[in-house]
Amino acid sequence: MVRFTKDNGKSHEQTIFEWSEKSYVDQKILYFPGLEIHLASHLVFKNGSEIYMSRYEYGVLSLLARHPGKLFIKEQIFEAVWHKDSDSYLRAVSSTIGRIRQKIEDDKDHPQYIGTVSNRGYQFMPRPEDITHSIRNP
Repeated sequence: MVRFTKDNGKSHEQTIFEWSEKSYVDQKILYFPGLEIHLASHLVFKNGSEIYMSRYEYGVLSLLARHPGKLFIKEQIFEAVWHKDSDSYLRAVSSTIGRIRQKIEDDKDHPQYIGTVSNRGYQFMPRPEDITHSIRNP
């Protein structure tokens, strides 16, 4: 509410902006076979069941899933998710990828979602024909 005063001293109020309790956050969801990643709410679902992810696990998974097929070296992943430089990034990324695989892969020896490119890095692997709608608004 804004109050305006005219030259003659009389004032009147006028609403120029009103807050709403509705959320207008764009609810983007990444859909892959058996896996959903809800970007706005930071939730992950495997075959319809919610999977608990730590902040770093979710950060790594969502980074890779937003770029299927793109190879990320460990240093890139660490800087994007942890937002800092460190000499221990190799171990941090490797152990985080291991925890993610335990949670979302049916067979960690034959991963469906996160692939390792030897001595290079990781990539999200679903083939393009396996992706129903990689980003869709509900």
